[in-house]
Amino acid sequence: MQYFKRESLQVSAIVSCLLGPDRAEKITIFAGDVVPRKKPDPAIYLLAATTLEVDPSSCVVVEDSNIGLSAAKAAGMKCIVTKSGYTADEDFVIADAVFDCIGDPPEGRFDLEFCANLLQKQFVS
Repeated sequence: MQYFKRESLQVSAIVSCLLGPDRAEKITIFAGDVVPRKKPDPAIYLLAATTLEVDPSSCVVVEDSNIGLSAAKAAGMKCIVTKSGYTADEDFVIADAVFDCIGDPPEGRFDLEFCANLLQKQFVS
Protein backbone atom coordinates (compact mmCIF):
# COMPACT_ATOMS: atom_id res chain seq x y z
CA MET A 1 0.00 0.00 0.00
CA GLN A 2 2.88 2.37 0.74
CA TYR A 3 4.20 1.76 -2.77
CA PHE A 4 0.85 2.69 -4.30
CA LYS A 5 0.60 5.82 -2.17
CA ARG A 6 4.12 6.83 -3.17
CA GLU A 7 3.54 6.10 -6.86
CA SER A 8 0.14 7.78 -6.81
CA LEU A 9 1.68 10.90 -5.31
CA GLN A 10 4.34 10.95 -8.02
CA VAL A 11 1.74 10.58 -10.77
CA SER A 12 -0.45 13.21 -9.11
CA ALA A 13 2.47 15.63 -8.94
CA ILE A 14 3.23 15.13 -12.63
CA VAL A 15 -0.42 15.57 -13.63
CA SER A 16 -0.69 18.68 -11.48
CA CYS A 17 2.46 20.13 -13.00
CA LEU A 18 1.33 19.43 -16.57
CA LEU A 19 -2.32 20.47 -16.27
CA GLY A 20 -2.26 22.88 -13.38
CA PRO A 21 -3.74 22.22 -9.94
CA ASP A 22 -7.34 23.18 -10.82
CA ARG A 23 -7.61 20.70 -13.70
CA ALA A 24 -5.56 18.01 -11.99
CA GLU A 25 -7.86 18.11 -8.98
CA LYS A 26 -10.73 16.93 -11.20
CA ILE A 27 -8.86 13.92 -12.59
CA THR A 28 -9.08 10.45 -11.08
CA ILE A 29 -6.00 8.32 -11.71
CA PHE A 30 -6.42 4.56 -12.05
CA ALA A 31 -3.25 2.48 -11.70
CA GLY A 32 -2.88 -1.23 -12.32
CA ASP A 33 -1.76 -1.88 -8.76
CA VAL A 34 -5.28 -1.31 -7.41
CA VAL A 35 -6.82 -4.31 -9.19
CA PRO A 36 -6.10 -8.00 -8.59
CA ARG A 37 -5.52 -8.87 -12.26
CA LYS A 38 -3.34 -7.01 -14.74
CA LYS A 39 -3.97 -6.28 -18.41
CA PRO A 40 -5.07 -7.93 -20.65
CA ASP A 41 -7.70 -8.52 -17.98
CA PRO A 42 -10.21 -5.64 -18.22
CA ALA A 43 -10.36 -5.08 -14.43
CA ILE A 44 -8.66 -1.65 -14.44
CA TYR A 45 -11.00 -0.30 -17.12
CA LEU A 46 -14.09 -1.75 -15.47
CA LEU A 47 -13.00 -0.19 -12.16
CA ALA A 48 -12.65 3.18 -13.89
CA ALA A 49 -16.10 2.93 -15.49
CA THR A 50 -17.72 1.83 -12.23
CA THR A 51 -15.99 4.54 -10.18
CA LEU A 52 -16.92 7.25 -12.67
CA GLU A 53 -20.44 5.81 -13.01
CA VAL A 54 -20.31 5.52 -16.79
CA ASP A 55 -21.26 2.67 -19.06
CA PRO A 56 -18.16 0.97 -20.52
CA SER A 57 -19.65 1.29 -24.01
CA SER A 58 -19.47 5.08 -23.66
CA CYS A 59 -15.72 5.05 -22.92
CA VAL A 60 -12.80 5.62 -25.26
CA VAL A 61 -9.44 4.25 -24.15
CA VAL A 62 -6.09 5.39 -25.56
CA GLU A 63 -3.52 2.60 -25.47
CA ASP A 64 -0.10 1.88 -26.91
CA SER A 65 0.08 -1.92 -26.79
CA ASN A 66 -1.85 -5.01 -27.80
CA ILE A 67 -2.19 -6.01 -24.15
CA GLY A 68 -3.88 -2.70 -23.33
CA LEU A 69 -6.00 -2.88 -26.48
CA SER A 70 -7.19 -6.37 -25.51
CA ALA A 71 -8.09 -5.14 -22.02
CA ALA A 72 -10.07 -2.18 -23.36
CA LYS A 73 -12.00 -4.30 -25.86
CA ALA A 74 -12.70 -6.97 -23.20
CA ALA A 75 -14.20 -4.18 -21.07
CA GLY A 76 -16.53 -3.28 -23.93
CA MET A 77 -14.84 0.05 -24.63
CA LYS A 78 -13.69 1.72 -27.83
CA CYS A 79 -9.92 1.83 -28.15
CA ILE A 80 -7.59 4.15 -30.01
CA VAL A 81 -4.01 2.93 -30.30
CA THR A 82 -1.03 5.20 -30.60
CA LYS A 83 2.01 3.19 -31.59
CA SER A 84 5.30 3.34 -29.75
CA GLY A 85 8.77 2.26 -30.73
CA TYR A 86 8.20 -0.94 -28.78
CA THR A 87 4.83 -1.78 -30.33
CA ALA A 88 5.10 -0.43 -33.89
CA ASP A 89 5.07 -3.94 -35.39
CA GLU A 90 2.16 -5.29 -33.32
CA ASP A 91 -1.15 -6.16 -34.98
CA PHE A 92 -3.81 -3.66 -33.91
CA VAL A 93 -6.56 -4.94 -36.21
CA ILE A 94 -9.21 -4.89 -33.45
CA ALA A 95 -8.50 -1.23 -32.59
CA ASP A 96 -11.16 1.31 -33.45
CA ALA A 97 -8.45 3.66 -34.74
CA VAL A 98 -4.65 3.58 -34.91
CA PHE A 99 -2.34 6.59 -34.95
CA ASP A 100 1.40 6.49 -35.45
CA CYS A 101 1.45 9.49 -33.15
CA ILE A 102 -1.44 11.28 -31.43
CA GLY A 103 -1.95 14.39 -33.51
CA ASP A 104 -1.22 12.62 -36.81
CA PRO A 105 -4.30 12.28 -38.99
CA PRO A 106 -5.52 8.90 -40.21
CA GLU A 107 -8.69 10.36 -41.80
CA GLY A 108 -9.18 13.00 -39.19
CA ARG A 109 -7.49 14.59 -36.25
CA PHE A 110 -7.44 13.06 -32.78
CA ASP A 111 -9.54 15.28 -30.55
CA LEU A 112 -12.70 15.09 -28.46
CA GLU A 113 -14.89 15.33 -31.57
CA PHE A 114 -13.04 12.35 -33.04
CA CYS A 115 -13.73 10.37 -29.86
CA ALA A 116 -17.41 11.40 -29.82
CA ASN A 117 -17.77 10.29 -33.44
CA LEU A 118 -16.07 7.03 -32.58
CA LEU A 119 -18.63 6.40 -29.85
CA GLN A 120 -21.41 7.15 -32.33
CA LYS A 121 -19.78 4.72 -34.78
CA GLN A 122 -19.39 7.42 -37.43
CA PHE A 123 -15.68 6.79 -37.91
CA VAL A 124 -14.77 4.06 -40.36
CA SER A 125 -11.25 2.72 -39.99
